[in-house]
Amino acid sequence: MKDRRILVVDDEDLMRAAVIETLQRAGYPAMAASSAQEALEFMAHRRFSVVITDVKMPGMDGFKLFQKIKELYSDTCVILMTGFPDLQDAIDALKQGAADYLQKPFMPEKLINLVEQFIDIRQTEGAGQFDNIITQDAQMLQVLKKVHTVAVSNAPVLIQGETGTGKELIAQALHNNSQRTQTGEMVPLNCAAIPESLMESEMFGAERGAYTGSHTRHIGKFERAHKGTLFLDEISELSWHLQAKLLRALQEGEIERVGGNGQIKVDVRIITSTNEDIEKLVDDSIFRSDLYYRLDVIRITLPPLQKRKGDIPLLANHFLQMYCDEYRRDIEEISDEALDMLYEYDWPGNIRQLQNVIQQAVIESNSIQISIDDIDLHRRRRERSIEQEASNAIPFEIGMSLYDLEKEAILRTLNAYDGNRTKTAEILEVTSRTIRNKLHEYAVA
Repeated sequence: MKDRRILVVDDEDLMRAAVIETLQRAGYPAMAASSAQEALEFMAHRRFSVVITDVKMPGMDGFKLFQKIKELYSDTCVILMTGFPDLQDAIDALKQGAADYLQKPFMPEKLINLVEQFIDIRQTEGAGQFDNIITQDAQMLQVLKKVHTVAVSNAPVLIQGETGTGKELIAQALHNNSQRTQTGEMVPLNCAAIPESLMESEMFGAERGAYTGSHTRHIGKFERAHKGTLFLDEISELSWHLQAKLLRALQEGEIERVGGNGQIKVDVRIITSTNEDIEKLVDDSIFRSDLYYRLDVIRITLPPLQKRKGDIPLLANHFLQMYCDEYRRDIEEISDEALDMLYEYDWPGNIRQLQNVIQQAVIESNSIQISIDDIDLHRRRRERSIEQEASNAIPFEIGMSLYDLEKEAILRTLNAYDGNRTKTAEILEVTSRTIRNKLHEYAVA
């Protein structure tokens, strides 16, 4: 467990004393420094979980102190406070990794809540495994705190969030922080990526000869996840028929392989995810209510990247290092102008899109610095636009069947939206289940 000590840095005696008293009354050991230099001297000999510093100070100001702390003690949270608020300063500080930016005067409760939030998550990080989850965002820190809290139970968890927000990483963190990591593995199954005709055998397994071409016994995901965790990604894409079979497996704790005639006991923890409004699917009788209530015991909701923009520099630099290592490139940094552009973009594809953008920039850059010219946020949109100009019109001949017209409309719309079934269904004003069933009918899913 990391130290709970807090360092308060302010050249104003009364303000410094007031903050120290507030923290000590809340049970936090706090020390005071009257200048940035004194603060750095303290930090050379002691560890602090949080540093709370004024911005306007003689000599080294709070921004420069913050930058020095992030350079020397990257795991220390820094909260900036000022009586002269500037929106751009606040944005810049958050972009560079500040935990928060407080305007004086502020209520004592606000400060304590903020400190508790970051102290708690630092303790959670010390006790758990959150590999590859890069964040300093308040919402995401609360998500990780909840992950740590609920991981020890066997209760089902439903993770909800847009595509590309990291749902599988959260599922893996739930498994890694549970006792099941000692007895089994996390086995993922994407319910949107496998044709319905194969999904039952993928989930429950199949005996030899159960269907044409099955020459050996196939062990399904449930059995592979025995004593571990089964992660069913995009659970809302599961057919009604398989929803019923899944419900029975969860109720009975046993499964039957396709073509089998005996029950197999399984002990799995179920984690599911969806990017859809699953309550609406229940209301529309697309998703079984009894299965929904069994799966939605604990809900974890992930914010989209545009709601956690303070993480963009962290994530971008993480991906920069990752792809520099992979492609053996010697790129030192992302320019401030490029980071500003990344920060201002709305990221409809979330973290996955940011990762792809940085990967492309690393591959194509000819410099030691990623610049604005290396980053193409709209490449796929332009390529899609060019393709659409050439292929938007559906060829029509007299006598062409409605079946063929419908097929062309679905496949071209699906292609235009990068295979996104939810968006395709929305554009064509049908359900996602209709799109899935049609693709199965066309033998392309």
